[in-house]
Amino acid sequence: MKTFIDTNVLIYWVDDSARADRVEQLLAQQSVISVQVLNEFANVLRKKRAMPVADIQTLSDTLIEVCEVHDVRVRTHQLALGLMIRYNFSLYDANIVAAAGLSGCEVLYSEDMQDGLNVKLPDFSTGNTLSIRNPFRS
Repeated sequence: MKTFIDTNVLIYWVDDSARADRVEQLLAQQSVISVQVLNEFANVLRKKRAMPVADIQTLSDTLIEVCEVHDVRVRTHQLALGLMIRYNFSLYDANIVAAAGLSGCEVLYSEDMQDGLNVKLPDFSTGNTLSIRNPFRS
């Protein structure tokens, strides 16, 4: 089963914690991220963690190797706008949900979105429903 990992979950990957271990488990599966996630990941590591760019590049390269990476396209944007209206998502969250849906994922792991929400996707997307789950909840 393909799963999408949101930036707010992926950030824990660089920590030395049980949450980092959980992210490692998710990355070992059929994981998908988007270019937006890569950009947000790099931005948080640089601005909030003051990580050197060379280290960020190494981590980003690893993610690109182990994950399927969804390019943000016009179709992603169009779907995101519809999801903003229907679910009252922010534009950035809606783009994450749209990328997950268009990538054929059944689950989106996010710590910030509503745990357990099932998002109905339009007919032109790959799947019918995307389930949002917090991977750190039991």
